[in-house]
Amino acid sequence: MFGDLFEEDYSSVSNNHYGKGKKLKTKALEPPAPREFTNLSGIRNQGGTCYLNSLLQTLHFTPEFREALFSLGPEELGSLEDKDKPDAKVRIIPLQLQRLFAQLLLLDQDAASTTDLTDSFGWTSNEEMRQHDVQELNRILFSALETSLVGTSGHDLINRLYHGTIVNQIVCKECKNVSEKQEDFLDLTVAVKNVSGLEDALWNMYVEEEVFDCDNLYHCGTCDRLVKAAKSAKLRKLPPFLTVSLLRFNFDFVKCERYKETSCYTFPLRINLKPFCEQSELDDLEYMYDLFSVIIHKGGCYGGHYHVYIKDVDHLGNWQFPEGKSNLDVNLKDQKEEAIDDPLMILKAILLQEESNLIPVDQLGQKLLKKIGISWNKKYRKQYGPLRKFLQLHSQIFLLSSDESTVRLLKDYSLQAESDFQRNDQQVFKTLTSKSPGLNDRPSCPHWFDINDSKVQPIKEKAIEQQFQGKESAYMLFYRKSQLQRPPEARANPRYKVPCHLLNEMDAANIELQIKR
Repeated sequence: MFGDLFEEDYSSVSNNHYGKGKKLKTKALEPPAPREFTNLSGIRNQGGTCYLNSLLQTLHFTPEFREALFSLGPEELGSLEDKDKPDAKVRIIPLQLQRLFAQLLLLDQDAASTTDLTDSFGWTSNEEMRQHDVQELNRILFSALETSLVGTSGHDLINRLYHGTIVNQIVCKECKNVSEKQEDFLDLTVAVKNVSGLEDALWNMYVEEEVFDCDNLYHCGTCDRLVKAAKSAKLRKLPPFLTVSLLRFNFDFVKCERYKETSCYTFPLRINLKPFCEQSELDDLEYMYDLFSVIIHKGGCYGGHYHVYIKDVDHLGNWQFPEGKSNLDVNLKDQKEEAIDDPLMILKAILLQEESNLIPVDQLGQKLLKKIGISWNKKYRKQYGPLRKFLQLHSQIFLLSSDESTVRLLKDYSLQAESDFQRNDQQVFKTLTSKSPGLNDRPSCPHWFDINDSKVQPIKEKAIEQQFQGKESAYMLFYRKSQLQRPPEARANPRYKVPCHLLNEMDAANIELQIKR
């Protein structure tokens, strides 16, 4: 499908595609918008590259992959200064991946561009508009990286992080001779049709035996005759990162057409692979894997759209529950306008959050600013007058002190306030009265984001269950070994392990963007 799009032509690449001192393309009439409240960057769609964007974000949020790539310096990958030297080898694909990852980490823009990267693939505008399969792209991109990194210290990067082995065995029931064949994998392809979920599929593949008997006997080389035998497969070597491709696309031989399997297919957030492994004497922790990325396909077998749910392992983004600020900013956009236009609802919600329902009026104004991001005077004064006057006019709800320095809800109202919102305003009321956890609250809580090309949204972990079935459902699963630990200094630190030359480039580009804005 992709042909030779990933084959690097060093002679042309080094001279034409990666010019000396090439800067970020920020010379558009309008500079790109800054990052939104998640503080994460999406990737712009070039016309039909959602499949590429989803895979690149998954690799970017695999810190061990990202940092292994960053560890390869100009002495191995080549440098811009060497482009004019005879026989210079500029390894363009890893260089452009490094640069893209640095932009996603550090450049203050809502979405990065993959134009330079796809140029390094040799893609044309026509190629960008074609819908490809992300499972095939994953294999070919890995193969291209391996080829590009031959002769460097990163030659085994893909092998070290993603390579596993399966052993297929046939055991003769007569002489007990074992015939085995080992095969390598970078991802496991598992069935979806007539299977309830991932664990069921793995059980069928690596636990159930196929028996040769009756009219289907096996020829044993040792016995030199047809005998009864049993065939089975086991996982022999597990990689640090396990990629699972779901076979959702099938072919109907009766109708002679392809179709997408949309039945329910469950997969766990944490999976124990011990039952499916050849060696099982190690501690259970050695076989435990945690889900950290789900690439989702929406549509049918002849087209559609990809986006990805990603777990932010290093807590690089500003994540919030939907009940918190993200509901106001994102998920309840329609209700948000109605809620913010009603100052009564917001003021009541703020006072209900106070233990004594009593607060200085000045502090009430500050809390309102923090809650909705705009002051009373800018949002409401023209229509409703000063804050104190508004509170006086609603004396059936608010009680001002004699000097008008403090305010509280009337006792009878505060007891019944929440029940007053049980109908249409219940969700908005819950939104306004809840606290926003922010990045540093509940550090043990998984931070998941839905990254859909340029758009990045925080989601609850429970939202993953919505992708078990339907026309919009999980297509690729990415697990990381549970024992993999991140260093404390990597937490919430996007500059961690980024090479100095890329840090400098991103800092300079941010200054340029700031000036233009």
